[in-house]
Amino acid sequence: MLENISLILLERVSLILVITYITFQSYFIKNIFGKTLVAKNRLVLGIIGGFLGILGTVFGIRYNGAIVNYRDIGVIFAGMLGGIPAGLIAALISSIFRLFLGGITVIPCFLGTITAGIISGFISHLYGRKHFTFVRTLLYTVLIEIVHLTYVLVMVKPYSLAFDITFKILFPMVITNSLGVSFLNYMIKNIEEQLEQTAENTINSIFVIMEKSLSSIEEGFNETNAKLIAETILNNTNFDAVAITDKNKILTHVGIGSDHHVTGMNIQTNATKKVIESGHGLKVVGKKGISCSAYNCPLYSGIIIPLTDLNNELIGTLKLYYSKKGEIKNSDIIFGKKLAQTLSLIISLARVNESLKLATEEKLRELMSNLSPHFLFNTLNAIKYISKKEPDKVNYFIDNISELLRYTLYENKKFVSLKDEIKFTTNYLELMKLRYKDKLSYEITVNVENTIKIPPFILQPLVENSIKHGMKEDELIIKVNVESIDNYVKISVEDNGKGFKSSNKKGKGLELIQKRLKSIYGEDYNFSIKNGIFGGTTVEIKIKSSNIKVGEAV
Repeated sequence: MLENISLILLERVSLILVITYITFQSYFIKNIFGKTLVAKNRLVLGIIGGFLGILGTVFGIRYNGAIVNYRDIGVIFAGMLGGIPAGLIAALISSIFRLFLGGITVIPCFLGTITAGIISGFISHLYGRKHFTFVRTLLYTVLIEIVHLTYVLVMVKPYSLAFDITFKILFPMVITNSLGVSFLNYMIKNIEEQLEQTAENTINSIFVIMEKSLSSIEEGFNETNAKLIAETILNNTNFDAVAITDKNKILTHVGIGSDHHVTGMNIQTNATKKVIESGHGLKVVGKKGISCSAYNCPLYSGIIIPLTDLNNELIGTLKLYYSKKGEIKNSDIIFGKKLAQTLSLIISLARVNESLKLATEEKLRELMSNLSPHFLFNTLNAIKYISKKEPDKVNYFIDNISELLRYTLYENKKFVSLKDEIKFTTNYLELMKLRYKDKLSYEITVNVENTIKIPPFILQPLVENSIKHGMKEDELIIKVNVESIDNYVKISVEDNGKGFKSSNKKGKGLELIQKRLKSIYGEDYNFSIKNGIFGGTTVEIKIKSSNIKVGEAV
């Protein structure tokens, strides 16, 4: 039987590889990890690796009190993808299971498996995921297996038995584990490449849709603009029909089925009503799933995704349909979710724009004019630029914009917490870094309680002023500092930029800030602008501590 061990193990490893490949192709796993499987969820990676390790033990072959196995495949796999934490989790799961099986090699196998998780995780931590080429993975696994079997040779007694076990199972375990890990790594890289391609195609389509939709944003979100957006989606995707609704009626339906799914009609399908009631997306298949009352309706399958505003309140749905010739794929679901997030942002832009027009606090809103659709359009174009090279950053920057808008539109209190104002300013700076890249950096230092209350929209205009007037050829560094000095809370924004010329007057934004401070604090504040000796500008605001409130915003 020993002559056939390698072949038997390789056959069983092939089955494990197929199971693993199918698992990582599933929408559930892709939804957990995103477009890259590396270190996104170390716990899940560790559990999957531990489960593969258990299978490698269970399907191993017993020989002379030992088990010829491929347990280390799952452990090394988890360590490569998730670093030391995932490698250790997988090692503990599979090695503890091995303890319950007993045998003369139980302790050295326990230690060998733990070592495999640590070594593979350490290499991943040291060199990164891309370091694991097919050949390197093969060599590392060979070395790990030799270390593993060295434990057996040293710890098992008598030595003659240890020698027999080690050198009889050395080749089968080394060849099985090394080939298994190498092929598994190769398969996972292929899956990642597919996911990256899907993400890139998704992002490119979304930005085409976004660019065409934003052009009419100032007119608000209505049936006309909904139709424009739906037609843009239809023309830039493979869907056969696209519909957008509010909470009660169809705003537009383009493509197949538009003869009886008419603009202005009340929502007819139970599936759409269910999404509106639950706030969760839904995949529907077949006429029963679509539940259209028209007998000859060509819609066969679709995705219905909720659209929400900046407060996550539902405002309608996006519906993407196929005819019988189409089929809902995992990539369609991913695309639909990202597209719905983008459309929600566009709708919020329209509402922000309308709110800015109707705002009663004109001076306060004038400070926020830089967050108009024009500014956001330029920012979104910058996001589009990085989407091809760094697509994983796109969601991060879209979230930045969403947070920025939420604060701008809904923060109408007279005072806000310093923590919220700092977060708002940080989001703005992150978007500016996207635009100016290495030419801009910032530091924020807070040495007071972040629950103190200050007027909203104080910090961001100061930072904007530094960028607007201080940007130069080399790096612009902005330092924001909040501290308590004597009886004052001092807020300062310092930069190493070009500085103000003595003949320059204060900008309109700075004048508005000063007027607001005066209306709130009277004479109990100080506002100053200073030029540095070697360039740069420092703007300081000092507010008497006795006027600083702590507690709920008002």
